[in-house]
Amino acid sequence: MNDVPAVERDARLSADEVNAAYAWVEWPQREPWRLEAIARSCTWFAARAVERELVGVARVLDDGGLHASLWDVIVRPDHQRRGIGTALARAALDACSDRRIVAIVSTPAATDFFASLGFVAESHGHAAMYLRPHAQGQH
Repeated sequence: MNDVPAVERDARLSADEVNAAYAWVEWPQREPWRLEAIARSCTWFAARAVERELVGVARVLDDGGLHASLWDVIVRPDHQRRGIGTALARAALDACSDRRIVAIVSTPAATDFFASLGFVAESHGHAAMYLRPHAQGQH
């Protein structure tokens, strides 16, 4: 794991950088105004390789007292399995370590990874539930 880049907290990521990270994992591109809005209410973490090339991101949405959620833990495919995702997730979790609950919505492919960090699908009989308000033209 000697090639794991340092993780930058409070990273200032452009909409283009975030959309590039989304493209690495074939997630939909987001409008710049949406990415600018989330940047005002969350903390981005970034891993950069040589010459500041972005190779991984994660973000935390935190209410500052009780609850936080971890989102968008993404590592560029050609840099995966090098500890970068773990470093990003641990840095993000350290930032909210005194919260009562930290939640995550995981892709099926990443479930085992997040389980290895201590996440569980159910806690004290409580399970996560989702609502996706349907916007016209979006799924």
